[in-house]
Amino acid sequence: MKKKLLFLGSNYLLAEAVLKAKELGYYTIVTDWNLVENSPAKQVADEHWEISLSDIDTMVTKIKDENVEGVFTNFTDSYLPYYVKICEEAGLPCLANLKQIEMISNKDQSKQMCMDHGISVSKRYYINNQEDIVKLKGIKFPVLTKPVDNSGQRGIFVCHSFDKLEQLYMESLKYSASNNVIIEEYVEGDYVVMCFTIQNGVVTLSTMADKPVTEHFVGNEPRLPKGYVMPSKYIDLCIEKTLPGVQAFVKDMGLQNGVICIEAVVKDNDIFVFEMQFRLGGMRHHNFVLKENGMDIMAMLLNYSFSGKFDGWDAQKFDNPKFKNAYCSLNVLIEPDTAARVEGLDIVKAMPHVTNFTLMMKEGDTVGIAGTVQQIFCKVMMKDDSYEKILEDIRHVLKTIKVYNKEGKNIVMQLW
Repeated sequence: MKKKLLFLGSNYLLAEAVLKAKELGYYTIVTDWNLVENSPAKQVADEHWEISLSDIDTMVTKIKDENVEGVFTNFTDSYLPYYVKICEEAGLPCLANLKQIEMISNKDQSKQMCMDHGISVSKRYYINNQEDIVKLKGIKFPVLTKPVDNSGQRGIFVCHSFDKLEQLYMESLKYSASNNVIIEEYVEGDYVVMCFTIQNGVVTLSTMADKPVTEHFVGNEPRLPKGYVMPSKYIDLCIEKTLPGVQAFVKDMGLQNGVICIEAVVKDNDIFVFEMQFRLGGMRHHNFVLKENGMDIMAMLLNYSFSGKFDGWDAQKFDNPKFKNAYCSLNVLIEPDTAARVEGLDIVKAMPHVTNFTLMMKEGDTVGIAGTVQQIFCKVMMKDDSYEKILEDIRHVLKTIKVYNKEGKNIVMQLW
């Protein structure tokens, strides 16, 4: 009889994890908190429940009644506290406790943790409330206002002058469940993402990507990630400047197994960290690690849900971020509008250098919040021999996919 694995969340990225679990021979069940029956992960699962993942008592009772042996979530910070509580009450393996999750995902606490362990961060301006903003007159602009407890760039705004600071602070506040916003210096430089594997308390760098962003601000929205290109040209700098600090805070926190992804800016031969997650990110680095080095991080995470063991591969032997091949996880961005009609998807899926295709929207969907990951229409993964060839592949994809709005205008952003 197949082991039952419950997935918390049902977006397109979780759907990929469900399919992987089915390949591994598990019986898959999906629930979320939107109770949408036709959500992506529910469509590919063996079964789905219409129970909100925030209803802990009902969830735990159902888990026990249905003999579910493992619980899994990833890709979204807001699911993690519920994942921990459900696992703990159901007596099932869990990668971390609530304190560890908060220390990493809370932008304020993670920034302090970095500073305590010798990792560079952008300057923070300390205020306690709206009335304190007047104390910041004369600071250097631009700055960022951001909720301490949200992800996907929701609630993050770029402020270019003191006159706008109070307004944007209050806008960011709307996105914070804990009613807490931080203001920090906006560091200009090259964006990167560093992905680390923790196995039995040992931290290794699995991959590092350069993350080119859109060249211009749109109003007060932050610049969007155009994609992720591997291997990064800053790997040696990461190994020198960031890896020792990550190893130190992981040890101090008592984390034993899992994945940490860190976003940062490279400037003046240093790496300034601005966000981290104890989960897989939208870059889905596990796919590239599997193709290049043969270590299946997703399978390790799924199997951990039952066994409490993060094994199958020795990360110290398999991890090598200096990939021989070039890879890209391309975000096909669209303008804030409605995707009324789409062309070219099947052509892109059949391209020889395309290794994975994930649709994030469908015909009829509308971008909900501009300046966030909601503008990603689809994600296209590619592998080629060199950075130059990857760039050619990217441009070919962007010319092939056409997303038309209701007026017949192609709203795919040509950014490369």
